[in-house]
Amino acid sequence: MVIDRSLDDVPEPELPSAVRAVLAELDAEALIACLDELVQAGMPWLTETGRRRVQLMAFPHPKAGGVRLPSEDVLTGPADWRIYLAALGHPAAASAGELGAVLPGLPLAVVDDLIDLGLVGRSDLPWRRRTDGLERAYLLARLAPDKIGRAEAAALNWAEMERRHRFLDGEDLEDGDDLLALLTAFWRGEPDISLRTRLTPAARTLYDRITVGAQTGVWPRHIVADRGLWALLAALWTPSGPINPELSGFHAWRALYNCYRWLLMGWFDKVRPQLQRLLKAAETAAEDIADGIRTEIYNMGAYLAQETNELEFAIKLLRSAQELNPAASANLALVEQRRNTVINDRDHWENPYLMLGVPHGDPDWENQWRALRKQLHGDLDRLTLINAAKRRLMHAERNGGRFFVLPLDESVLVLPRRRSAVLLPEPEPISRRTPPSGPEELADLRARAIRSLLGELTPNAPIS
Repeated sequence: MVIDRSLDDVPEPELPSAVRAVLAELDAEALIACLDELVQAGMPWLTETGRRRVQLMAFPHPKAGGVRLPSEDVLTGPADWRIYLAALGHPAAASAGELGAVLPGLPLAVVDDLIDLGLVGRSDLPWRRRTDGLERAYLLARLAPDKIGRAEAAALNWAEMERRHRFLDGEDLEDGDDLLALLTAFWRGEPDISLRTRLTPAARTLYDRITVGAQTGVWPRHIVADRGLWALLAALWTPSGPINPELSGFHAWRALYNCYRWLLMGWFDKVRPQLQRLLKAAETAAEDIADGIRTEIYNMGAYLAQETNELEFAIKLLRSAQELNPAASANLALVEQRRNTVINDRDHWENPYLMLGVPHGDPDWENQWRALRKQLHGDLDRLTLINAAKRRLMHAERNGGRFFVLPLDESVLVLPRRRSAVLLPEPEPISRRTPPSGPEELADLRARAIRSLLGELTPNAPIS
């Protein structure tokens, strides 16, 4: 062999290359040990920068703050070398692409180090480079906590984020006196005097606009456009008169909801003027009112039009409703059949469920009928109506029957359960959960850095 002959005789010109080939076969730690010995023995086939790098790597864990760099030039070099130094906390430059290439295989603690050092951030999307689902969620929680869902928060046992999602999902957080508990009470229409002081400046401004608007029922457009605030606005505002549904989709919803409640109570005199406003808004403010709400407005208008036998008008409204929701076709067929029936042969126009003050199809209607009989004792007119409603329902149960369905979609009258996050501060990143990485976690990066030192050998150097 070249090395053996060179030891016994005059060194051959191929000796530097032969030494490099042997070194290349060694594992990383054996390699750095040999290089360190060769440098101390005065081996000439290594660059000056290479000598200083070997000197640095002779330390088993040359972490920043624990080891002094021999010179500034050791901070440059191949990517594997610079990445290792950067992970140790030294000011070596490593590009996002270079770091991205090694992120999939790094221990999680090392990735945390890189995050803490500012070398990996949200824009680098490190979670996409991990295969373990829990690790992906953890890195997302560290760098983009606003992207963490409730299931991910639960998987991470992240209590603060889970509580935040419970609030946003509409749960009542009555335990504790933190911001979320105070906001829950606010959503019930029970503001606490300390709530405002706990909000961020931006949220405080929004809070003021919401509470001031609740005095008149008029809010800036961006507030009423946020459906996650509708339950809050409804809890804070008690209308003192008819609502102008042309103001916003929320106002149209509240007016429709009021009309439905009044129908169940038999207060038709309150329903009619408000419903006229709703029918107008359904045409003039169609862009601001959801199709589901417009459908129910047309449907309710058709329902009441039957009272005065305005059946052509009712059919026109139901055709408009049908264009938005095919479910209106059953009511349309019912009204067309009524139009084609002699007046004296027509059934009473009202839905018997609604006459009893219960939703259409309520299986407990008979219990409601019994309760009304007690309440209306002596009111012969009302008793006559509810008894007639009972007979129609019992007949329908025995023989089948159809009634005008109102609402067509009950969910339209239900406030959105999910709450808006606009009054919440931005979520804080999850705290680091891994210990600082040590030699074991950095072993792979160290091995790559050591092997990069082979590039510092100069096999063509003259043999002296």
